[in-house]
Amino acid sequence: MKLEMKKDVIYRCIGSDFDNGIIACGFMTKPTANHSQYNLRIDYYSCFLLLSGGGIYHTAENKKIPINTGDFVQRLPGVCHSTEIIPDGNWLEFFISFGRSTYDYLCSLNLLPINTPVCSVFYDEITLQTFNSFLKRLKEVNDDNLPHMLIQAQDIILSLVSLKPKASFTDSKIKTLEEACYLLSSNINKNISLEEIADILNTSYDNFRKQFLKYTGVSPNKYRINQKMKHAKLMLLSGISIKETALLTGYSDTYSFTKQFTNNVGISPGRYIKEKQ
Repeated sequence: MKLEMKKDVIYRCIGSDFDNGIIACGFMTKPTANHSQYNLRIDYYSCFLLLSGGGIYHTAENKKIPINTGDFVQRLPGVCHSTEIIPDGNWLEFFISFGRSTYDYLCSLNLLPINTPVCSVFYDEITLQTFNSFLKRLKEVNDDNLPHMLIQAQDIILSLVSLKPKASFTDSKIKTLEEACYLLSSNINKNISLEEIADILNTSYDNFRKQFLKYTGVSPNKYRINQKMKHAKLMLLSGISIKETALLTGYSDTYSFTKQFTNNVGISPGRYIKEKQ
């Protein structure tokens, strides 16, 4: 997909509390040094994937971290930081923002790498298509559907940060395994066999399973289930019914979903909702 150096953003809000209800995304260009942001502090969560260009992230302690194309950068609520733009006209980012309470919940599950404000992530053509599709839908949906868009925003971010490179693997192997994690984290409402993923990665199933287990510490099947359950938790706490959550996470019936959820989480979906309310 050809990247256009054009600003295209949308800001929406669930309810009247902006810091908790914001849901925003878009492509942002920052061609000049005047677009640098110094000593910035926001009260909601925002992050971006740098698609082109470069710069420097300054922590509150004035530690300088280079930002390169392909880096995922987080703006944490209440944390003072700066982003310095290299003014060569090449900066293009895709950002996503959502409210403080959603951020706090994700942190409680240790799903965000909050100790690493800048990290390299895997993305490809499918990722860019997902960005464009999400931006288009966020512009078009009515207010009643914004909670569903919030879940999708979390899905996109969690897919990006679900993998950390291991030094014992070559760059090409890391890229292959990152793609595997992306495939296993995506389209959780659909059933995809592990053999199909191995075929997509041009490797045998046995080799894929062994390398993936070594890389992540869990089997591909367990990883896929864990991703489904992470999304299921978010859906249940967002008010989506158990029946609909089962369908949205790829289960044909509520019984199968409830059994899998209970085995993975330790308690039933209904009890989980009650304990987290």
